[in-house]
Amino acid sequence: MGTKFKKLKFGFVNLTLDFLEEKDLNNAIKFAEDAKNFLQKEMGVTIVESAPSVNSRSMSNAAWKLFKAKNVDAVVIYNGTFSTGEVTAEIVRNLEVPYLIWGIEEFAIRKHNFTGSMVGVMPQGSIFANFGQKFSFVYGSDIKRQSVKDKVKVFVNAVRAISYLKEATIGVIGMRPDGFEISDFDELAIKKKFGTTITKVSMYSFTNIIKNITDKEIDEDMKTQQDIFDISNENITESRGISRVYLAVKKVAQERNLQSYAPDCWPELRDQDKTPICPANGRMNAEGIMASCECDVNGAMTLMMEYAMTQTTPWIADLVNYLEDKEALLFWHCGNGPFNLSDKKPKIERVFGGLSETSSLRSGVATVCRLNSIRGKYTLHVGLGKVVDNDEYLKGSNLTIKMNNGNMRFIESLLFNGVPHHNGIVYGDIVSEVKEFAHLMDIPIVIQ
Repeated sequence: MGTKFKKLKFGFVNLTLDFLEEKDLNNAIKFAEDAKNFLQKEMGVTIVESAPSVNSRSMSNAAWKLFKAKNVDAVVIYNGTFSTGEVTAEIVRNLEVPYLIWGIEEFAIRKHNFTGSMVGVMPQGSIFANFGQKFSFVYGSDIKRQSVKDKVKVFVNAVRAISYLKEATIGVIGMRPDGFEISDFDELAIKKKFGTTITKVSMYSFTNIIKNITDKEIDEDMKTQQDIFDISNENITESRGISRVYLAVKKVAQERNLQSYAPDCWPELRDQDKTPICPANGRMNAEGIMASCECDVNGAMTLMMEYAMTQTTPWIADLVNYLEDKEALLFWHCGNGPFNLSDKKPKIERVFGGLSETSSLRSGVATVCRLNSIRGKYTLHVGLGKVVDNDEYLKGSNLTIKMNNGNMRFIESLLFNGVPHHNGIVYGDIVSEVKEFAHLMDIPIVIQ
């Protein structure tokens, strides 16, 4: 069970000149139709447009007003032919959304005609700069060209993450452990930059919810637990506590309409109540509710960004060791590895103060990322690597990864760029998407 992401809405304008030859205008409209079909059929985007082509300031005025009324997530400025600057400026000055400028080849060159798509594109960079707006750029009229498809896909995935964070709510359960200053967050800075809402759930309230979970509910959930975890007979009774906390956090997520949460996972739950939330966090991640730990809100936002870009399961982990003999880094956490990322059932056993899970995550290409805040200013750090083995080095969740640009270089980059121990890890290469997200959100990024 995963999140059903909302269908993105893109405003689309095909900029043209009305005095070109009719055949050239029709070609420009056809190329734009191909682009719209790709966005709708392959990218799952809803297209909002006011006219098949736009060639005047008044038509631009009608377009941006429609886009605003429809609350579009992004705008595609498709340059079918040449257009004058005021046509673009009218839209850009009135809508603050991610933009994709699309330029195409001089398609009438064989006839020695001028259609001028790229001549129309070039001033648009200056217009955006003067209005302080960010944009991405793609070139090519042939939507079947792989480079064109890849660029548009990266833009769509980045916009999905931007839109998801903008409308999301993160629940902070309890308060951060003492000494974990890196888990602090600036709620208003987050609201201003990303639009994300933070809601607070007291530990008192949460523990009461845990206590009120019924035995009948636990009995039913234990069937699921035994399907997804390897639980020995001697740990069956105590494992009911894992079900109890999972059901409680799921209830909180449903009642508060949370897309993510950052719990005070220790010392109270783990060390005092002997009820680790780690396996519940892994299950919630697998179900599409992103679970951070130690009240790390920026970590939760990292997971949400990765999840929206890939629509697959990420998780959060500590960098704990450089395995020189493996030429790899060991990422680990207390037992929050999502069960759907392992090739075999995670084992329920004692990890620290109570039962948690031990597992190794499967092989594959993985992106390691962190959305971080330094003195109130956000940065992004991202690297790509290959998961190299499935050894369980430590009790808890294990992932061993060889970073493409060097392991020690990656460690030093984390340190010198102020990135803490928590990183969001997701399978697949989404470095381009993270870079696009950073660009559109005007966030400095380190790619390592």
